[in-house]
Amino acid sequence: MLTSTFIHAPGVGPATERSLWGQGANDWWAFLEAGKRLRVPPRHRAALVETVEQSVAHLEAARADWFARRLPKKEHWRAVSAFPKVGFLDIETDGGFSPDSLTVIGLSDGSETHAYLKGRDLARFAFDCQDYDGFVTFFGTGFDLPFLKRRFPVLENVFAGRFHVDLCPLLKRLGHTGGLKSIERQLGIPRVPETDGLTGYDAVRLWRAYRKGGRGADDALRLLLAYNREDVVNMKLLLDYALPRLRAASGYNVLETDAVKGA
Repeated sequence: MLTSTFIHAPGVGPATERSLWGQGANDWWAFLEAGKRLRVPPRHRAALVETVEQSVAHLEAARADWFARRLPKKEHWRAVSAFPKVGFLDIETDGGFSPDSLTVIGLSDGSETHAYLKGRDLARFAFDCQDYDGFVTFFGTGFDLPFLKRRFPVLENVFAGRFHVDLCPLLKRLGHTGGLKSIERQLGIPRVPETDGLTGYDAVRLWRAYRKGGRGADDALRLLLAYNREDVVNMKLLLDYALPRLRAASGYNVLETDAVKGA
């Protein structure tokens, strides 16, 4: 619902945004067409018009970075369906907290998934991720993104220019608390039998078994990567569940599409 969003304009909050919707300004073009017929606090009108005009131009130019910087972080979910390349992201570690503790990075575009592995192609992630408009994580604000930025300092600027949807606080807004696996169970999202019941502790254990070598090393790595892949793939299901409910919770109930008008 990016094209129906107004809260990124200076001085505009949820109440003003709902007022605009209620007056028929269901998207940016309806707002611009209505002009002065809309009841808007005079002190905000000029900034609002400027922001809407800029929003149309930046969406047409596919400038996800502009919206990432202008939208409140908790509202980045509004940009997801307006941009084509969204990365579902999850990391694993060896149990430590140093930059070198990063072991696996799982990244999916919603259809294909790739695992970047320490000692193989981990550094390639820092280049590949720059092709994405934004990322979806579960508790990535507190864990995944800070860890990645410590490991690859260049990502500080990369992530600043991409929107980030953290499913953990978003699902909490919808009444779902607990970790990723707990919420999956609440919503009836299954895992493949071989990874069902595994936790982050098991990811550490499996990495250590792989690094130790020996007869079970290959099986340990295969299971670790399967576990990470399930984390990444299921985020897409959680996002699909959350988006229409977040839109309804915002007060927006008009059927719309996040596409440039006339495209």
